[in-house]
Amino acid sequence: MNIIKLVFSVLIMPIAALVITSCGESAGTNNSCTENCDNGNSSSSSNNNSSDIGSYAVLPSNTNKSAIQAKYDTWMNTYYTTYEQDVASGLINNTQLTAEGAEGTARIKSKYDKCSTAGECTASEGIGYGMLLASLMEDYSRFDKLLAYSKVFRINGSALMMWNIADFTNGSGGSATDADFDILAALLIAYQKSGEQKYLNDALDIGNSIYEFEIDASTKLILPAMKNEAMGKGQLYNISYFSLPAVKLLAKFDKNHDWNAVLNASLNYMKKHQDNGAGLWSDWSDANADPADPGNGSKTTITYSNDEKGDSYYAYYKETPRIPWRIAWYYHWFGDSKAKDMLNKGMSFLKTKASTPNDIKDGYRYSDGLASKIDASVVRWGSLCALSMGSTDNLDYLNQCNERILNANITTSIGDYYRNSLQLIYTMLLNGNFEI
Repeated sequence: MNIIKLVFSVLIMPIAALVITSCGESAGTNNSCTENCDNGNSSSSSNNNSSDIGSYAVLPSNTNKSAIQAKYDTWMNTYYTTYEQDVASGLINNTQLTAEGAEGTARIKSKYDKCSTAGECTASEGIGYGMLLASLMEDYSRFDKLLAYSKVFRINGSALMMWNIADFTNGSGGSATDADFDILAALLIAYQKSGEQKYLNDALDIGNSIYEFEIDASTKLILPAMKNEAMGKGQLYNISYFSLPAVKLLAKFDKNHDWNAVLNASLNYMKKHQDNGAGLWSDWSDANADPADPGNGSKTTITYSNDEKGDSYYAYYKETPRIPWRIAWYYHWFGDSKAKDMLNKGMSFLKTKASTPNDIKDGYRYSDGLASKIDASVVRWGSLCALSMGSTDNLDYLNQCNERILNANITTSIGDYYRNSLQLIYTMLLNGNFEI
């Protein structure tokens, strides 16, 4: 879910929802390493409670975990707000009718569509990001308040969250599957780190609803929204919603649903889509894994280096910067060879286009990799840097990436919410904060 989803929900239908493997084993099988891992770091994290979670991805040799706290604090101080803080600031009139149970909760301020930089809007996507970041930092006070907020605005008959909320007062729209998976993943991380059963219970509840409402029963592919919504009809997919690590870890705890089938379907679809193009992915794709116009008014025009023009949904642009994160995160935890292959193929493409991270451009076209004339934003170059986590052959490139992303500031603008969120996620990923 992000800014484009509101456009769709207004123009198309009110309830529509929008918007890193084992060295030798394929997904859904025993993920023990059977070949020589090239990262030299396949031991399990000492803090996790799950023996099949390891540290497989290549990390930079210039990691700096101590730099994460300041960036995390800046992000939270900018976007996290409690009900009481909003009342005190005047954003909420405390005589106004509020959603039952909203008092004592907290939200993440977002800006999309007609929302202002005052931060009166919250998207379920933001709650997912906030909970993921808080769980990794073991910031349970904030985590619990964000979790409580997500429960206030659930869709009737499910454990899924409405995607669009006006401060603490009312929610609208249907679900956004990326947000539901990120909230679930955060709960599983919190459970692994804390051992608190309540977090696992909540994760299983959400997983049950995701499987019922957001997984295609026949293909086992992850839908972008609930099945009864326009974007959940099974003919449109957003690969950036395919949360591979959440699905794999959930399969360990939930034996009532075939999550391994979902994982395999997701991996196969992602690889097919990548193989059919120049080496990256497009924002949206169809049942045949070909690029597709989402039809929600979100597309913009990209001007390429040869002055040709093209639609953004056909390029690595708005949604796609979340894909390398999900693949590299999944590979880091489980070492799946399919994920490694996707990272390495993407990196082979990138090296032909950008000899250093500073050379990465915006909007690589799906079919042939043609780029625009514009230097990539921190979201896009930062995300592409994660492709280098699949092999030590890319270590020099990875180090350059990490130095650059560590030096990139987290801004204090509500309007930079999406950029700052992904920037912090990639900074934490590259610097070893995705450990449980």
